[in-house]
Formats: sequence, C-alpha cells, structure tokens
Amino acid sequence: MSRSLMSSWFRCCVALIAIAPSWLCAQVNTQAGASYPNRTVKIIAPYAPGGSVDALAREFAQAYTTALGKSFIVENRAGAGGNVGLGILARAPGDGYTLGLGAANMLATNRFLYTNLPFDTLTDFVPVAFIGRVPFILVAHPSVPADNLKDLIAVMKSKKMEFNYGSSGIGNTAHLFGELFKSKAGVEMVHVPFKSSGEATQEVVAGRLQLQFGTPVELLPQIARGAVKAIAIAGPKRLNLLPATPTMAEMGMTGFESPTWFGIITPKGTPKEVIALLNEETRKAIVQPALRARLDQTGVEPQYMSPEQFKNFLLEETAKWEVIVKQSGAKLN
Repeated sequence: MSRSLMSSWFRCCVALIAIAPSWLCAQVNTQAGASYPNRTVKIIAPYAPGGSVDALAREFAQAYTTALGKSFIVENRAGAGGNVGLGILARAPGDGYTLGLGAANMLATNRFLYTNLPFDTLTDFVPVAFIGRVPFILVAHPSVPADNLKDLIAVMKSKKMEFNYGSSGIGNTAHLFGELFKSKAGVEMVHVPFKSSGEATQEVVAGRLQLQFGTPVELLPQIARGAVKAIAIAGPKRLNLLPATPTMAEMGMTGFESPTWFGIITPKGTPKEVIALLNEETRKAIVQPALRARLDQTGVEPQYMSPEQFKNFLLEETAKWEVIVKQSGAKLN
C-alpha cells in the first residue's frame, strides 16, 4: 500500500471514529423516542397535595396515561418553595421517565431569592410544554371589616387588628405578592409559610390567618360558601367566575398584573423525540372540552407553546421576575 493511500485510509478511520459517538447518540435517541414510554413515568409535583401544582400534575398525568398507554404517576416532593422537588428532578436521568410540574416561582424567581441553589433553572432543565396561566385572588377572613382593597388598606393602617397572611412556602409567587403589597400599600403583615396553599387556605377559613393571595382552585369553593371573601384579583383582568371583583390595578395598585403559570419540564439530555411527543400530547389535552372545563373551573387559562416558545418565554419571565423580587425586598439563604 502506498504512503498516500495509507494516509487517506488513516484519515478516513479517524473521521469515522470522531462521528461515531454522535451517530450512536442520534440512533439511541431516535429509538428512545419511538419506544417511549415503555414503563411508568413519574411526574414530580414540588408541592404537597391540595394546591394548584398537585392538581395540574394529576390532570396531565391522567391525560398522558390515557393517550400513551403507560402509567404516569405523581410524586409530591414538597419543600423550600419547590426547590426540593426541582433538586430531585435535576439529579434524575434525562430519559423522559422523570418529569416535573414547574411554576413561575420555581423556574423564574427562586434563582433571585436563594443564594445557594444546587441547580440552574435555565441550564439543568428543558422546557417541554407550557400549560397555562393562573391569576391570584386576594381574600380575607369574614372577620376583617373590609370588602374592597381601599377599605382593607385603611383597616390595616389603623392597626386596630393584627394581620397575618399565608402561602405555600417562602419565595413563591403568593409570598412575593404579599411582600409587594406590604411595600406598595405601606402596611404591616406577617407571612406564615406552609407546605401547600391548601393548608394556608384552611388557616384563613379557620380565622387564624386574615389574608391570602391564592389561586382560584383553592379559593373559589371557599368564596362560594362564604368562608372567605374576595377583595381583589391579582391578574391582568377580572375572572369570569368572579365578575364583580375588581383587579388590583382597577383599585389603583399596579404591579400585580403578572399571573403565575405552569408547565412541564424535564432534566437536560432528554431526547428531542420524547420532548416533541409530550409537547404534542399536551397540545391535544388542552383543547379537549372536558379538560378545558375543569381548568376553567380552577381559573387556569390554557395556552399552547412549542418547546422553543416555552424556552423563550422562560427567559423573558426570568428577567421580569428579577425586577419584582427586587421590588419585594425578599431574600433567602
């Protein structure tokens, strides 16, 4: 064999060796997508049962189970404003068999609240499917002598009674809205964190807390039976189910127009085919009349986004919530 022929043969072998890993990965990913799922898939809900995160995780676990023929189960891993659950998700293999139900506070605000997060929300997770947006409702216990935002602020400034408010943990959207409200209204109230928003709601119903910023899923039933009263909507518009309750902005207090939102995420490295499949099944699910009706009853406004659109949305939300966190003055170690 001539030297030139040997040299060409050597270069060809080197080139084949160089591209082999990427070719093999592509083959593995394609096969993974074609056979997915072939066993049970876990969806981590980073909050305790009883709140919006848990409810939505279970809705879409059922939707995926029905559509794909394998069980999708929910595992509640609560703590630290969603950080415990996300930490578990970040350490999971990127194979599509461990998903997470993420929310605005976990994915866009905690990075500005906590100084030592063991993960990076922008690099350790892949956005799979946006689910929808949810406004908040500011409610009060019936013993509070105020039925609107103006009167509530007046009562709080009079200091005739103490005010405590609850949320599903330090650093979540409800907590930040509470701190922002304190700052803008010039009032004092104490934040009491719980493992779930449902627990906080029960404390307001019992009269041990006076106020709560919460989502419709836990508050609408309590409002309907008179256990709490709606003061204002923390969102861009009035709720169809509470047409007489004005928004915070209508009552002269801006900064509460950004509702929370939810989406499905997965650890980095998950095959694109799996992400595309889950995204498509989410798109199909949110147009089903029965599911849309249930989401409407909980105040969720479903919205479809491609994985790329969800990624860009997350970047925009991260920048927006950085400003809100700074305005609230909240900071955690």
